[in-house]
Amino acid sequence: MISVSRLTRMRPALAAGTAVLAGFLAGASMAQAQPAAIDYSDVQADPALWRVSDADSEVYIFGTFHILPDTLDWQTDDLMAAVDSADTIYLEADVHSPEAQAQMQALIPQYGLNPQGVTLSSMLDEETRELLAEVAPSVGAAPAALDPLRPWLAQLMLSVAKIQQMGFNPAAGTEMQLIARVNGTDTEFGYFETAAEQIGFLAGIPEEVQVRGLAETLHELEDLPQEVDDMVRAWATGDVEALDQYVNGDMREDEPEVYEAVIVQRNRNWIPQIEAILDGEGTVFIAVGAGHLPGDEGVIELLRDQGYEVVRQ
Repeated sequence: MISVSRLTRMRPALAAGTAVLAGFLAGASMAQAQPAAIDYSDVQADPALWRVSDADSEVYIFGTFHILPDTLDWQTDDLMAAVDSADTIYLEADVHSPEAQAQMQALIPQYGLNPQGVTLSSMLDEETRELLAEVAPSVGAAPAALDPLRPWLAQLMLSVAKIQQMGFNPAAGTEMQLIARVNGTDTEFGYFETAAEQIGFLAGIPEEVQVRGLAETLHELEDLPQEVDDMVRAWATGDVEALDQYVNGDMREDEPEVYEAVIVQRNRNWIPQIEAILDGEGTVFIAVGAGHLPGDEGVIELLRDQGYEVVRQ
């Protein structure tokens, strides 16, 4: 769920890009997780939660983080009360079920692997090839194992492996924790997108942008822990403005076409679906990547533009 989603560096994939990131995380990893470099047990978490309602329906909207440290306790009483009250939980896509995992693995040859005769190293200049050979082993990846991958997937794998070295755990990610909490109850699940659509968003990034993003990641991988730490703390403490800047700021400025396609257009696609939910009845909890919610083109403001009163809890 990748961001992703910056998307060209895959760092916002953790909070905004696509929930399919969480599915990849659940299915595989390249590096053994190390003890957490940062202890989050002292963070007084209060992540942002919004509510919109009408006469016969109540909808909570929450931003997710796809991979988190075990030491961060983000599940506040008010947040969990909202989860427990829901008849249905809506996520971006089904990426955790066995069926979804099988589908995603089947899509990798089509979307994640290079055509026959094309290698990752053949797309890179000499400096970037040398950097890949130096950096990949530091996160448990053999450069030869990355060579069949398209740049977007190689970049994602390297970034995730680095974050796992920080002690971050896919099982601690928001979606997996929500699923575990309601498992065995009558709560139903709904989805805004499919795993295939989400993989398509990433694979559809122009190749030259993918290559540039991979090169940037290789140059800046050592800085990734601090950037992730900033993002996590902004999200956990409910600092929506800071989170928007960390997740979306660079992408808005440097890659506006990517931002439009992967963030804004998807936000717009979700608004009619949320309106349909409000036309129904009962209590619904919506959990999508945190980077999709803030900003003038985020889900919250788009709903307000349609005349809904969306109140932060």
